[in-house]
Amino acid sequence: MRNYKAEAKRNLANYAEFLREQGCSKEESFHNLLAEFQGTPYVWGEETTESSDCSGTVCASLNALYNKNIRVTADCLYRNYFTKECSDNDGIQAAFFLNNEGKAVHIAGYMGEGLFMNQSSIEKHGGTVRTLKELQNLYKNFLLTKRKLKEGSWG
Repeated sequence: MRNYKAEAKRNLANYAEFLREQGCSKEESFHNLLAEFQGTPYVWGEETTESSDCSGTVCASLNALYNKNIRVTADCLYRNYFTKECSDNDGIQAAFFLNNEGKAVHIAGYMGEGLFMNQSSIEKHGGTVRTLKELQNLYKNFLLTKRKLKEGSWG
């Protein structure tokens, strides 16, 4: 029987390698890897282009980019990896949504040009490309913060 989960991870890693060979920067590659999750069904705890949750989408994209196998929650990404606050659009970034206790309960990876990949159960058609304003409207009960990936933290 085919292992679609393993095949999906290999395909994403192969695409990351292709992007490197084409001379794409890490940021451009991250944007393109996130785009592969458009339409991917939301399944809590998953992390492939076959099915994924919010943190799984970001982890899978970073894993393909850096040839790693790390899987953590949105809050762990916020506290340990995306530790630099940002207001510009440079670097590998994500939008985090924090609850009243300051815990990151959702993440959307930055795809460049003001767009984010939103992998959420509230999306009707799976992973959906959203603007920051759209995300703010969807998650209006949460505090939004944009963060950059800390240099060397994943790689």
